[in-house]
Amino acid sequence: MTETVTTGKKDFQEFESNPYDHHDKRPEDVVRLFYLHDVPIIPVVSKRGVLIGILRKETVIAELSDIERVEKLKIDEFITNISSRMNFEDLLQYGKIREFTVINIFGEIQGKWSRIQLFNACETGNKIEVESEVKQQKEDEVMESMIFSILEHIPRALYAVNEKGKTIFYNGHFEELYEERFKSEVEVEFVENLVNEPGSNELFSDVNDGDIYFFNSELDAYYEKVPILSGSRKNGYLIFFDKGKNGTEGLRIPGLDLQNMPLPDILQAVERQLIVDTLHGEPDLGRSAGKLKITRQQLAAKIKKMDIKA
Repeated sequence: MTETVTTGKKDFQEFESNPYDHHDKRPEDVVRLFYLHDVPIIPVVSKRGVLIGILRKETVIAELSDIERVEKLKIDEFITNISSRMNFEDLLQYGKIREFTVINIFGEIQGKWSRIQLFNACETGNKIEVESEVKQQKEDEVMESMIFSILEHIPRALYAVNEKGKTIFYNGHFEELYEERFKSEVEVEFVENLVNEPGSNELFSDVNDGDIYFFNSELDAYYEKVPILSGSRKNGYLIFFDKGKNGTEGLRIPGLDLQNMPLPDILQAVERQLIVDTLHGEPDLGRSAGKLKITRQQLAAKIKKMDIKA
């Protein structure tokens, strides 16, 4: 039986390294992008492609001169505070640039925009739409961090790819598996090729329970591929690696038989257990919320929904 993961997101960002901790980026990382890509401006966009504003190189450098104030800002606050709207006339001086690197409010590269895309985006949109996009992106970030936190606590090596086969996530257990096999840090391009190379992957089917799984000879590990769905659209795969076939062995939550539960129910059970364990170690709701990287209100809502007793 094949389970699926359902998500409300339309697209997944590709990563070159483990994105589990999104919160280690600093404002100074933004200025490096100007020199790395040799550009005078960087558009800031939402994941839906709405232009939030534009960063000017000189403005970013000037802001970083006030180190004491900047150090108190989160990366999204820094970027949204100094990104500004530009009209068609403002952009004419950059008309010779064919392509622009674009980032989101967390300083993560979202791809490239042509100058036509940028010019058109500057002529559309309004303040209310931009504020709505910023709010939505912050909410998405909280949800993604919570999902990554849950996946990180599942004691199996996990790797996720989008519909193009590009990396969107892997957890610490996969890093351990990879390092044990290859004695090096994870190289995502190599892994992407591994899971897509027919000669390295043998298909198996369990006659008793109907499960379909694979064996990767390079990693010397079995794995299952779980489709990640948004509505009827398949956005990619969540890949569960294990050295033996019984992948959920070792994952235990009192009173639950996780081996016979669908993946969405497993994730919900792990999320609940994660909250219970956090509250047990830190009864203060505000500090517990901080550890879980969600707001106090969101944690209170989850406690009520999951009927978690104090």
